[in-house]
Amino acid sequence: MIEAQRRLFAAGACFAAVLFAAARADDAKPAKLTGDLAKLQGDWKTTLGPNNDVELFLKIEGNVVSVKVKTPEDTEFDLKGEIKLDDKAKLKTIDWLKFTGPNGDAAPDNLGIYEFQGEDVHVCNGGPGNQRPTEFKTGDGGNPHEFVLKRVKDQPKAESAQQSKQAEQ
Repeated sequence: MIEAQRRLFAAGACFAAVLFAAARADDAKPAKLTGDLAKLQGDWKTTLGPNNDVELFLKIEGNVVSVKVKTPEDTEFDLKGEIKLDDKAKLKTIDWLKFTGPNGDAAPDNLGIYEFQGEDVHVCNGGPGNQRPTEFKTGDGGNPHEFVLKRVKDQPKAESAQQSKQAEQ
């Protein structure tokens, strides 16, 4: 009788372990992206700065944003953070959160508004640590600041291979 109880207990424990593992596997699957966050997935580019000569290249994967910044002096650095959208709000909101620079320093959150204009995204940010703008309008001195994200289209394979070859030389 005791041996039968041990076998039953062992079988139950194995079953529970399998259920727990299956539940954890479901938790590990990324949630299906919907709404505007799904539309924003991929590569984007824009220009910023007083002379619109600072280039930004963004990659959005899920809610993670990787940014490559290129200055007019050809200095490049990377930023990384998260994006949070409220696409149900009357004035859609975009929050740039938890960004860190190349040396690991945290940047204040940057709250903004956005709207899709065809394939482009018109964004107006309040600036790091500032309030969210209530309209699409660049302020005196730069904040709030407007810009347009343009989707980076895939290059034809031949052109991409030629650029890679030139970069190696």
